[in-house]
Amino acid sequence: MRQFSAIVVDDEPNNRQNLVTMLAKHCPQINVLGEAANVREAQHLIKTASPEVVFLDIEMPGGNGFTLLESGDLPFKVIFVTAYDAYALKAIKFSALDYLLKPIDRQELIEAVNRLENAESKNQAQRVQNLGAFLSHEEKKIAISLSDEVRLIPLKEIVRLQADNNYCKFILASGEEVLTSKNLGYYYDLLKDQNFSRVHQSHLVNTQKLERYIKRDGGYLVLSNGDQVPVSRTQREQVGKLFGTI
Repeated sequence: MRQFSAIVVDDEPNNRQNLVTMLAKHCPQINVLGEAANVREAQHLIKTASPEVVFLDIEMPGGNGFTLLESGDLPFKVIFVTAYDAYALKAIKFSALDYLLKPIDRQELIEAVNRLENAESKNQAQRVQNLGAFLSHEEKKIAISLSDEVRLIPLKEIVRLQADNNYCKFILASGEEVLTSKNLGYYYDLLKDQNFSRVHQSHLVNTQKLERYIKRDGGYLVLSNGDQVPVSRTQREQVGKLFGTI
């Protein structure tokens, strides 16, 4: 079993102790080297202990957990620990980074630790950069986990998404199609506030790529790449509003 050295960063002593206890009991491959209560302590501990994994709280006095990652030099893997701030959690999901929700569930902790062995530091650094772009409102990208890589795709390059059984297919402006194991509902939750609209049970479209709304034949959309996407009866009014009509 691959062993990992780790530190726990959280401003609440009880939270730190709870996580350390759970790791000792359920995740023997984790060797906790120390604890930190804020970003400054964490920076010092990282320099002196050189952990391979950092369990990182988000909201802390003197700077949130994201502050610790701003340097871009990440010789360690990160598992965020959060009490569910909706915006922060969405940013983490956008970047395909691992996270645990408080109160920590034993099985979710075990699964997150088990994923460490397959996590690549290079991909993680790219994903953390993507997280920073999301939070600073720079050009946004979404991280797509594929079988052998994590790919960052600019939102402006996505024309639409289509359900494919329990999978989801991204159709890009270049004509490329990217299949991912997450379902359409997962990406709808991430993209619904990013100019994407679910116009049909099986279709999510980038509203910046709309060209025409054809009302006949039940109603369908024509997108910038020429694709035609059906509009469900329940979404016709919403689609009409996108075009300034009803």
